[in-house]
Amino acid sequence: MQTTMKFLPVRKADVLAYATQVHEVLAATGFVPASLGLTAADVTELGTLVTAAQTAHDEVNATRLQVKAKTQALSAPDGALELLKAKLRDIANAARVSSASDNAVAAIGVNRRDPSPTPKNPPADPPEFSVESVAPGVINIRFRTAGSARPRARAENTSGVQIAVVNGANPAADGEADTVPPLIVTRSPATLDSKTMPDKVRLYARWVTPRGLTSPWTRPQEVSVL
Repeated sequence: MQTTMKFLPVRKADVLAYATQVHEVLAATGFVPASLGLTAADVTELGTLVTAAQTAHDEVNATRLQVKAKTQALSAPDGALELLKAKLRDIANAARVSSASDNAVAAIGVNRRDPSPTPKNPPADPPEFSVESVAPGVINIRFRTAGSARPRARAENTSGVQIAVVNGANPAADGEADTVPPLIVTRSPATLDSKTMPDKVRLYARWVTPRGLTSPWTRPQEVSVL
């Protein structure tokens, strides 16, 4: 017997391996099952169960491989689903520029884009903006929709925020955030590279839309750069 244990294994493959070993011992030529309180029928039943379990295990593994292959065939970058989506996009684009009526185009679930869409207005209020921590070479910031319970909430119609970094050595002045090139940050939390910043800075933030429309600036955050 190659394996001894106090309890049955947990892994299916280990149970099968152990059961096979037990059956090989019990069915070996010259072994007397009665010496362990067993009958020949017990040994035969064990062999039948080992064979059935091994067959089912092998079928499950084979099915798992088939499912993986079929999933790849469906969802891989060059799979059937991506090819289908690409064809649907081609059909939609062709329908949009065709001479068909809007109703005919809408019949296949496609809307023509407005050639002169109305720009979506930026938020009327600035984001809720904070400096979380300062470390050598970096400033960690957060922003979200003011009053939101979600820490990463981004205002509707916006693509992120603009950050203005103003030299804190100079006296604060009205409109100073508009005098420096803004940094664009799309996700919160975020890290600003402060290696080339002055020793003290004032940070402002405002929402920005994909078309470049902006909300008002926040009040400044005073930061000592490390």
